[in-house]
Amino acid sequence: MAQSLSPVQHYLPQITWIFNLFLFIFLIWWATWEFRTVDWTFPQYVYLLIAPTLLFFVCSLLTPLRLESYGGDIEAYFTRVRRPFFATYFLAVVTVVVDGNVLWDEPLWHNARYGHALLLAAAVWGYFSSSRKGQIAVGFITLSALIATTVARFWFPR
Repeated sequence: MAQSLSPVQHYLPQITWIFNLFLFIFLIWWATWEFRTVDWTFPQYVYLLIAPTLLFFVCSLLTPLRLESYGGDIEAYFTRVRRPFFATYFLAVVTVVVDGNVLWDEPLWHNARYGHALLLAAAVWGYFSSSRKGQIAVGFITLSALIATTVARFWFPR
């Protein structure tokens, strides 16, 4: 978008998702530190790479390759890709939610699960909502859930 010669009509949900994904990826790498004592196998390593791979795809959907083909209208583009965006994001969140159970001895339920449930619910809402207000709400609910999950997970450990 920064390199586009066309004027860009910014869209608040897209801007919110850029921030959300940056924060989510940062938090995933921070949480991965908990797995430093795992006696790794190749299948575990492959599993650990699923979420970053899915999130790379999600990030690639945030902006069109050719902004000019949408006349600089990010809302039109985001509306077109919102279903694959939210479906892939949902799968990435599920992968992150259960990684402690797959790779480590994390209890099935802990304080961060409330935020995880909110992240998953927001992804479903985003998938089905085509309204601007709905997408704005989904972006800010996701941001709130990421913050709540971080606080629950790292400041109030199990």
